[in-house]
Amino acid sequence: MLIEHSTQQLMAVNFESPFQQILQQQRPLLKSLNKAKKWQLWLSDRPMLKRSWVNSAGLDKHKVIHLANLNSTNLISTIEKALQNKTCSYVVACINELNEQDKARLQQAVSLSDTCLLLVHDKRSEQPIRYH
Repeated sequence: MLIEHSTQQLMAVNFESPFQQILQQQRPLLKSLNKAKKWQLWLSDRPMLKRSWVNSAGLDKHKVIHLANLNSTNLISTIEKALQNKTCSYVVACINELNEQDKARLQQAVSLSDTCLLLVHDKRSEQPIRYH
């Protein structure tokens, strides 16, 4: 993560991946879900989760599973299976497009599960995120 100060009130933050952004922005939620004795599943179509980020977020690295290089068809099925199995405290999936059928499938799976699902849009040419 690169932090640049342009003024005292404005700061630009560049994240290396959407997963790093989730780890920073959702840290309290992820830490509370980390207390459960379940897996923490991270899914993407390319490698983008670093152990150093997991450690800095205070998550138990022994519970974190990252499955990379999944194509979009396998990604939806994998999310569904993880939710149906109820073995994860949360699932974070990096996905660019969801059609209405996939949305309905995931909404159904989430409604029958006690697992938190975070879907992240992966903008490969990310613009800096600005905070006041």
